[in-house]
Amino acid sequence: MKIIVGLIHHESNSFNPELTDIEEFKILKGEEIREKGEALTRTSLKGIIDVLVKHNFEVLPTVVALPTSEGGLVKREAYNYIKEIYLEELSKHEKIDGVCLDLHGSMTTEDLDDAEGDILAETRKMVGNETPITVALDMHAMVTDKMMKNADALVSYRTAPHLDKYETGAKAADMLAKALKENIKLTMAGYKIPYLVSGEKSETDKYPMNELLRRIEEVDKDQEVLYSSYCLGFPWADVEFNTASSIVVARGNKNKAESKARYLADEFWKKRYDFKFTTPAYSLEEALKIAEGEREFPIFIMDSGDNPGAGSNQRIVEPLIYLKSKGYKRVLYGSVCDKEATEKLKQAGIGKQQKILLGQRNTDPQSGKVELTCTTKNIRKYGDVTSVLAQINGIDVIISDKKVVMTDPEFVFSLGVRLEEYRIVMFKSGYLAPEYKPYARKVMLALTPGYTYQELEKIPYKRVKRPIFPLDKIDTIEPEPFS
Repeated sequence: MKIIVGLIHHESNSFNPELTDIEEFKILKGEEIREKGEALTRTSLKGIIDVLVKHNFEVLPTVVALPTSEGGLVKREAYNYIKEIYLEELSKHEKIDGVCLDLHGSMTTEDLDDAEGDILAETRKMVGNETPITVALDMHAMVTDKMMKNADALVSYRTAPHLDKYETGAKAADMLAKALKENIKLTMAGYKIPYLVSGEKSETDKYPMNELLRRIEEVDKDQEVLYSSYCLGFPWADVEFNTASSIVVARGNKNKAESKARYLADEFWKKRYDFKFTTPAYSLEEALKIAEGEREFPIFIMDSGDNPGAGSNQRIVEPLIYLKSKGYKRVLYGSVCDKEATEKLKQAGIGKQQKILLGQRNTDPQSGKVELTCTTKNIRKYGDVTSVLAQINGIDVIISDKKVVMTDPEFVFSLGVRLEEYRIVMFKSGYLAPEYKPYARKVMLALTPGYTYQELEKIPYKRVKRPIFPLDKIDTIEPEPFS
C-alpha cells in the first residue's frame, strides 16, 4: 500500500511585524527526506515513517518544511513555494492508499489564515474522499472546520514542553494502519472551547493540564475510542478561529466521538479559572529583587516577552538596558539575534572592545537599535549559528546571527560559559527547558515586553472571535461543535 507523508510546520505570530521568508525554513523534497533527514529524529514525521515501515507500507515522502525557529506571519510567496513542492511530489504518485502528515496547526500567512486547512483541502481534492488522511499536530494547534472536514483523524502532542513528538506521529500512523489493514472507519468529532491560554500556563506536568490529560487517558480506555486530544490554540495569533479544542477519533461510532469530545470540552471549561503561570511570574524589577535575596545561584529568569520559540524576533533589549542601568554584574543574558552586530564583533576578534548597535528598544520596530560598548570574550559556530559572547558593563551577553530557541545547554557551553559562575541567567524563553533544570537553583518568569507578551488580557486583539476567556469573563457557554 502506498502512503504519502510530509512535514510542514510554522507557529506564526501575528504581532511580530517581521514576515517569515523561505530562507528561514529547512526544505527537503522527495527522496532528499530519506537521504538528508537526520534532523527529523525528534519529529512526528519520524514516528510516522517508522510505524508505516513496520506495517510494510510503501512510504512516499513529499516535503519537509521545518523553520529554523518560529516567527512572524509567513510570506505568501514562501508558503506557495512549500505548497507547490508538496503538491508536485504528491502528483507524482497514483493509486494512493493513504496520507499521513506532520503539521503544526498554527501556520498563518500574510493573507491566508488557515494554511493547514488549505493543505488538507488540496490533498483531499487530489486523493479523493475515500482515501484516509491522518495528521499529527502540535498541542498549540488552532483547529478549524476546514481541517476537520478534510482529515479523517487529528491527534496532538500531550506534553508541553513537547517531548512526545515522535509518539504523536506514531499514533497518527497507527490510526491510518488500522483504517487500511483492519478496515476500521475513522470517525472524528470535536468541540471549540472559547479560551486562549499560553504555554506558560499549561505545562503538562503541572495542574490543571495534568488532570485534564488524565481525562483524555480515561476517554482513550473506551474500546470504541482510538485517540483523543486537546489542542490549546496559539495566543499570539490574531485570527477569528483561534480557540482551544477537544478532538476524539472513534472506530466508526459518530455518537461516541461526539459525546466524548463534548465531555472533554466541558472538563476543560470547568478549569478555566485554574490556569495560572506554572512558574512564579513577576515584573522584571520584582524578579530581580527576589533574585538579589537568594543565597544559592544561578537564578534563572525567563525573558518571556521575547520568546523566539513562540514567534518573537529575539531582538528586544529592554531588559538588558534595565540590567545595565541598575549596575547588575555576574549576569548572563541572551541570546539576542542581530546578524550585523555578530559580524562586526567577529571581524574585530576576541578581546577587542567595540561600539555596536544592538537589537531593538521595544515592540516598535522603528525605535532603532541601542548603542552599546562591549568586549568580545568568545566567538563560536554551533550548528549553523554563529554567536559571540560579549561583555557589556559586567553583563555577559550572547549575540547570534540567527534566532536560537534556548533549549540546548551545549549551545551555551560552546561559548565557554560556566553557568555556575553567574548569579542570574536570563534567557529569552517562555519557560526553562528541562535540559537546564539541573543547573537552576530557582526559576522565575519575567513579564517583559515583546511579541510574546504574557498578559493576554492586555494584548490588542482585533480579529479573535469574542467573547473569549480570559479576555472576557464569561461563565456559561455552549461549546460549539466543528462543522
